[in-house]
Amino acid sequence: MHYRNNPAPERAASCRRLARVLKYAGLIGALGLVLPGAAMAEDNENGTGSVSANGTGSVSANGAIVVTAQKRTENVLDVPVSISVIDSSLIKKTHATDYTDLSRLVPGLSLNNFGNSGMTRIALRGIASSSGSATVGVYLDDVSLTFPNQFFTGATLPRMFDIERIEVLRGPQGTLYGDSSLGGTLRFITNKPKLGYAEGEASGEVSSTEGGGTNYKLNGAISVPLGQHAALRIAGETGYQSGFIDRVDSSGNVIDKNIDSERHHAVRASLLWEPSDDLQIIPAIQYQLVKTADNSIFNLSLPRFQVNKALTEPSRDELVVPSLTIEKSFGDYRLTSVTSYMHRNFKRRFDATIYDSEYVAWAIDPSFGTPYDTIASLPGALLNDDKISNWVEELRFASPSIEQGHRFEWQAGLYMNSLKVRSLDDEYVYGLNDAVANLYSDTTVEDLIGYEAPDDLLGYFHSNRKLQQIAAFAEGSVMLAPSLKFTAGLRQTKAWTEYEMNEGGWLADGTPSYEKVKSNESPLTPKFALNYKASDNVSLYASATKGFRLGGQNNSLPNYCASSIESLGLDATKSKSYGSDSLWAFETGFKSSLFGNRLTVNGSVYRIDWKNIQQQLRLSSCGYVITANAGDARSQGGELEVMAKLTNELSLRATAGYTDAEITKEAEGSSASKGQKVLGVPDTTLTLGLDYNRQISDDLAFSFSTNWTYTGKSHGSFSTSSSDYVREDYWVGNLDAGIDYRDFRLSVFVKNIANDQTVIQKPSVLFITQGLTVRPRTIGLSLAKTF
Repeated sequence: MHYRNNPAPERAASCRRLARVLKYAGLIGALGLVLPGAAMAEDNENGTGSVSANGTGSVSANGAIVVTAQKRTENVLDVPVSISVIDSSLIKKTHATDYTDLSRLVPGLSLNNFGNSGMTRIALRGIASSSGSATVGVYLDDVSLTFPNQFFTGATLPRMFDIERIEVLRGPQGTLYGDSSLGGTLRFITNKPKLGYAEGEASGEVSSTEGGGTNYKLNGAISVPLGQHAALRIAGETGYQSGFIDRVDSSGNVIDKNIDSERHHAVRASLLWEPSDDLQIIPAIQYQLVKTADNSIFNLSLPRFQVNKALTEPSRDELVVPSLTIEKSFGDYRLTSVTSYMHRNFKRRFDATIYDSEYVAWAIDPSFGTPYDTIASLPGALLNDDKISNWVEELRFASPSIEQGHRFEWQAGLYMNSLKVRSLDDEYVYGLNDAVANLYSDTTVEDLIGYEAPDDLLGYFHSNRKLQQIAAFAEGSVMLAPSLKFTAGLRQTKAWTEYEMNEGGWLADGTPSYEKVKSNESPLTPKFALNYKASDNVSLYASATKGFRLGGQNNSLPNYCASSIESLGLDATKSKSYGSDSLWAFETGFKSSLFGNRLTVNGSVYRIDWKNIQQQLRLSSCGYVITANAGDARSQGGELEVMAKLTNELSLRATAGYTDAEITKEAEGSSASKGQKVLGVPDTTLTLGLDYNRQISDDLAFSFSTNWTYTGKSHGSFSTSSSDYVREDYWVGNLDAGIDYRDFRLSVFVKNIANDQTVIQKPSVLFITQGLTVRPRTIGLSLAKTF
């Protein structure tokens, strides 16, 4: 037995350290937390590097695709950036309900959600990382929703309702979008209020998932004028997605069916006020709430889509985003101010029985007797509560554009933000005190392990992270010749980060009860690009751009970890913070829209060099992990996209891509070796689609659309003995067929037509192999009306 006032035996300390190693190694394995790397991506059709082959984006009167990727309205052919544009019609036609659906529409965009929508990690061109700062920026209009990676919280993703288009900017966007746009940026452009007239739409759909239950979604939007100079738009959505995973007991009996269901509610309101011709004011707010009953991870050792665990893992994800955008014109010059605030609260219960319950049982009874069996079977819970708030102010001043007949254009701006992340991690073994009282007479938990366990709490880890930054940026273009445009940009950032930790309890044994660490840095980000307009419908471009993400601080570590840190070649005195990592991307490509926009052919090749990657390294001798700048990766690849309008009624589309991404410099503490392929990066991707639209009469039309995507093999682990070493390739096919009658549309749809149930990820958690798969075949009916 261990007493508080007696030194713990070396064996017990070793057991605790080993258990920590197993605990965090298991969690890391479950989340796929591995050395990140760069990977290829595909462009989509009609874009600047191309627009999505599956959608048309925003189209001007002359048929040109229009985007605002460079924070001014431009023809997509004139922007030397690889872009995919997904418009609202494609989102509706494919019945995209989550970001997994979106990722299959955008080659090069990959998501890992670990079975829970709130846990999604985003990667573009394979630039992915679950540690350090985010690698892909997320914006709702001009409002940043980006924050550093959290262990149990994924990227902030707005619900896809009342969306005009989604712009996916590939490659680093460090000049205009700053840090955490290392791999690229996702921009969700919402529908704006309309002056002078009212409009609206309403839709609903119901579907059934094979092996699951009934799903539904209802949404609507209305825009109404408020006099001559103002208009209000309100939109909302509510929906339910059934689960398909069953929870069983140790005897294999189903005790809870379809546990991984999800329910969401969202509303957005925006006001457009134009008091004069040269002033526009848009206040807006979005609120959304997503509740999941459990995740979609199942045990491969059990019958299909079953899981055996002591506790379900529900989550509650709440987001509020108010903003105020003001645009003031001074002749042909424009001043823009975007003031915004983002607040997100993500709460989740994690089943920690295999970690905490078995861990404390081992410490109390290392002989694995009756006390061990009793305590190890108690439900263990990790309660995580993350609150993120981010205040942002961006000011931009822009000159008239080249498209307005000028030889040059420029814009300059100032960006300021204050980000706070509060994370509460409380770990319990429910029933521990009662179990000890029943097993040992006149003995408490404190007597056995040297710590009290008030209310069965074994440990708490409460942290606060702060980031404050100010950045000045400028970007300009000049016509070197009538058809040749040169673009250059520069961003200078000054950032201050701070980390504060309060922790205690038995699980925090050996670590400081309080620690505060600060750091600062000043990264510089340049950009260079050339765009040659061979004709009105063909352009070629080349670019060299730098991206970065800001550094931060590590969690508190015990003093005895110093030797383990130094064994990795790191300075233990400086390891409490890590710095920025960066990459250079070199790309060249062409974009074309031929024969009156009936044929689009786009292609590009690129190379990305990523240096000093922020990644987690295992400190094997002390049972912890540390984030450090270590290791390099390289990605090179190419893409080709074709969309052909064969007749006025029939269109075909295809995209294909190949990537070769590998580790170029290994790091101590990582299981990766030089020359190994980067994890989670498919070697081949392919999209094939067909659209058929026939006007039967003035009031009646028929449409049919099908889309098939192929995802090639990839690796989920560097260890050849891991169950997740090879991730299998798979196909997903969808179709939609509908009738349009005046303002109504009725359609039937099928998602995952072939009911492909390939296990696409197979992480192991302490010798238990788990699985994730594509959502089973879902068949539904939808009805929509516009007015």
